[in-house]
Order: sequence, then C-alpha cells, then structure tokens
Amino acid sequence: MIVFDEVTMMKINTILAATLCSSLMVANAQAADVDYFIGAGTGYQTDTINGDVIKDTDGLPIILRAGVVINEQHRVTGTFSYMEDKFSIGEQDYKHEQYSWLVSYDYLIPVAKNTQLFMGVTAGGNDNKVAGKASADFTWGGQAGFTYQWNEHFSSDLGYRYLEQDYSKNGVDIDNSQQVYLTLDYKF
Repeated sequence: MIVFDEVTMMKINTILAATLCSSLMVANAQAADVDYFIGAGTGYQTDTINGDVIKDTDGLPIILRAGVVINEQHRVTGTFSYMEDKFSIGEQDYKHEQYSWLVSYDYLIPVAKNTQLFMGVTAGGNDNKVAGKASADFTWGGQAGFTYQWNEHFSSDLGYRYLEQDYSKNGVDIDNSQQVYLTLDYKF
C-alpha cells in the first residue's frame, strides 16, 4: 500500500484540480470545433539519478495517449507511458522502472499545409521504482515539437518533453526525465 505525505497529497489534489479544469474546458468547448484522438508511440528517454546511485538511466518508453483538439489550435492530452532500464554499477545490478500519468496542454501553430508546431505544459504523476524502492511523485514540465497530418484521420508528433521530478527514496533521487518521442494518432 502506498502512503502519501501531506505535500504529496497537495500535489495529487493539484493534478486532480487541473484535470477537472481541463474537463470543464472541454465540456464548455462542445460548441467549438472539437476533434478527439487516440494514439501510441515510442522514443528515447533518459532520467537523471543522483544520491547513492549516480547514473543517467535510459530506455525506450511505451506511450499511449488520448485527447482532444479544440478549434485546431488547442490540444489537451492524457498520456500513459512506461520505461525501464537495467544497469550495473560495479558488482551491483539495478533496475529502474517508471510509470507516468500525465495531462498536457499544447498550443498548435500552423507552419505549412499539413504541419504544425506545438508547445505546451505538462503535469502529472510518476511512479518510479529504483533498486527495489518505489515512490509515486508529482512531475511537471513542458514539451515542444511538430505535428504532421498524414491524411484526414492519421497524424504524427515528433516532440521533446522535459519533466522535473520529486523522487527521493532511501538515498536515491531522480531529478528529471527527458524524452524525444514519435507518436501515431488516429483522429475520430
């Protein structure tokens, strides 16, 4: 059973409030031009670990996401991703696993017929497990990249995401995560 301290509970409440506000924005936007999408992707992720274990872990995250595009300029996305890395320091073997649940807002800027730039902010939670020590923590950051519309239903994102983290467990700290990712999305 995971037990959260008061600061973590405040951060979780902040995430829930942001999710509720995003939901209300979407509900109010029903009169607007709204497109729903689902997608999947992968990329390259690195996490900076300090403390008793000093190592930049890296791996290929698995990304699942769903969201809405409002009036072709505003995008709200819910993302789940999973990444793991096994490594050794000296004679000791380690494994780093990370589950992420994120809510993002992006502003979309058209630059060509089928291409848009995006930039935005992200907040959510990461459940990290390093050397058998697990902790669920608040994470926040931003992302930027390009969206390419292949046809009426399919598009892809090529992006970069930076996330700050609060993981600190038994002498191990995770300062940040960085991702370069590619997705394929289906618009309804």
